[in-house]
Amino acid sequence: MPVHIRIEGDAAVLSNFGRLMNDPAHFDASKDARELLEEGYRKFVLELAGVNEIGDSGIGLLMTITRQVRQSGGDVVLAKVSRSMERVIEEMRMDDYWEVFPTVDDALADLARRFRGRKA
Repeated sequence: MPVHIRIEGDAAVLSNFGRLMNDPAHFDASKDARELLEEGYRKFVLELAGVNEIGDSGIGLLMTITRQVRQSGGDVVLAKVSRSMERVIEEMRMDDYWEVFPTVDDALADLARRFRGRKA
């Protein structure tokens, strides 16, 4: 099952990671992010609702997407992160790598603030 993409203004919200992590073709999600970058999107929210466990390959996927976006002048934040996922992010010392927000709306508002006055 592919990553779900929805466009909110000038931001892309990627979700469905919970089901995607069990799919051997989950790395197609980085291709989807690359295509969005080619279309000009630079604000990304990775919505992790429903993700309670994530392995090394899942963290690797999130990092790959984040790296792609940041290398293109954009930014990525996480939204709807479960407590167990927050613990994993903290234990792996990745909490400085991503800002985490309770809702997608909060994440979008933060990205809008960050990009204010910038071409996004």
